[in-house]
Amino acid sequence: MKFRILLVLLLALPTAALAQFRKEQWEGYFFPTVTDSKNYSFEGGTTVRQDMGFGLGFGFAKNLNPHLNLGGELSWGSANYRANVQPGVGNSNTQQTINGYVETYTVRFHGTYNILSGNFTPFVTGGLGWTYIDTNIPTGLPQNVCWFYPWVGQVCTGVTPTYSTTRFSYNAGAGLRYNWGPNYFVRALVNEQFIDFGGSYGTANLTQYRIDFGLRF
Repeated sequence: MKFRILLVLLLALPTAALAQFRKEQWEGYFFPTVTDSKNYSFEGGTTVRQDMGFGLGFGFAKNLNPHLNLGGELSWGSANYRANVQPGVGNSNTQQTINGYVETYTVRFHGTYNILSGNFTPFVTGGLGWTYIDTNIPTGLPQNVCWFYPWVGQVCTGVTPTYSTTRFSYNAGAGLRYNWGPNYFVRALVNEQFIDFGGSYGTANLTQYRIDFGLRF
């Protein structure tokens, strides 16, 4: 008799856990991010080698049903870079090198589709938002001549440009999610973020790796 009761309880556990997942719950989470290194080529032949970057973010979402949730995220990232800056029109100087770091702040609204309705599921996600970019260019080059600065374009003034701008961005990603207990979850995610710089450069894509730690309530 005791064995039968124990067996019924064991069989009921997955059903109870699945019921928790099926509930229309809110969830909040935070995530560390690693961004792949990247090479850029800009107007005038200026190039940038951006190192691997690191960042943090947090988000929230509403589970509309066992598969679909909608929400928003705010994230920050930073990466060091080395730029080979080319002389501009009428500048007889040779190529110069500057070192700096670029920071990004992204706010996005996203939708996520969980393929399975159980506690363990693969998922796909996508979103739209805006990214603020600050290049933090640290030092100036010899002035009274023109230079093709990264992200900025040709500059012919005596002022060192520290370029910052807000651009439209979007993302697409895929990963795996696991719920445990009544309230917790973790996700592993590969995300591709696209930033529309406009001008001669166009759109940049950044590959990001995330682990999300969350609470359902």
